[in-house]
Amino acid sequence: MDRRHPALTGLCLALLLATGARIPSARSLPASRQAGDPSHAPSSLPMPAPEAADVKQRGVALGLFAEDVSFSYAPLLNEIAALGATHVALVVPLYQTHAASTALKLHTRLSPTLEAIADAIRLSRRAGLEATLFPIVRLSEPRSPKEWRGTLAPAHRDAWFASYGELLADLASLGALTGASRLVVGSELSSLDGDLAHWRPLVERIRALFSGTLMYSANWDHYQDVRLYELVDEIGVVAYFNLREPDGPSDVPALTARWRSLRREIEFNLASYQKPFVFSELGYRSRSGSTAAPWDEVKGGVPDVEEQARAFQAFRQAWTAPGQSPSRMAGLYLWNWYGCGGPDSTSYTPRGKPAVDVVRQILEEM
Repeated sequence: MDRRHPALTGLCLALLLATGARIPSARSLPASRQAGDPSHAPSSLPMPAPEAADVKQRGVALGLFAEDVSFSYAPLLNEIAALGATHVALVVPLYQTHAASTALKLHTRLSPTLEAIADAIRLSRRAGLEATLFPIVRLSEPRSPKEWRGTLAPAHRDAWFASYGELLADLASLGALTGASRLVVGSELSSLDGDLAHWRPLVERIRALFSGTLMYSANWDHYQDVRLYELVDEIGVVAYFNLREPDGPSDVPALTARWRSLRREIEFNLASYQKPFVFSELGYRSRSGSTAAPWDEVKGGVPDVEEQARAFQAFRQAWTAPGQSPSRMAGLYLWNWYGCGGPDSTSYTPRGKPAVDVVRQILEEM
């Protein structure tokens, strides 16, 4: 689901900015073609060396959600590296009006500029992290609570894919120039990810611009039915599976039993693909009931940092803890480091919460 974020303002923004250098005032590049034009590109770093096939993606997601154009993600990226992560997914929100819309854009306030994205990639690499560009589609004016990127029904598919393809090409060109290792070609686009007639030329165009790894990130309730997996290098699964019923037990043994059952199911369902699979998002809110509905992003709720920690511990016990059988999982990205965190927060970030110690264990054990 969408997992919306609050704007960082006041004390929260001040705390995050305190230790980071400010970036120049962000500005959009004047035309989409300029993302691939070296005369307009930010200075680039050398491309990273290809990864060995058995290298795990010990990843953390970082939403590029700051509305302050002078915001620097350097402190957050350094924190992610200190956790033991080797990879970071830089989440770039793209906006369309509602599910039937055909035009997408980088929002002037809620999306980063191309310059800010390039800066985040360079900062990631300086922190020792491999960068994955991770665009997600958001709706600025959904017509009902049921509309989100998983239910898109564009009035004209050709126009939607043309618009989406232009933005993805911008990101591919930018990633190639700044040394990103991976690009997610789409995330949770459940109503569109079977349309290979439109995806095939789009993916071919992206491959001409970007030599890194391509991934598609499927929603947890749809990953078994994704045809787009045929066209990409890595299979991504968004892991917001419910771990219990609303009135069920939320202790670690019960949650672990559920994750072990899910592990058998997931590995069986993906066995026919001769491609690595990655949990492209793995996260839990720090509020009561989060393990019953990990996808639920509705604001409010009762803070419960211990339930969040138990959820990560259950994942650890089923997938990465010593003594577990070898897994086909090629990596994961923990959702989402952006935000202030702390014991009173009900957000997804583990920052300042007991879950951060479990996160470190998971990354270390992979």
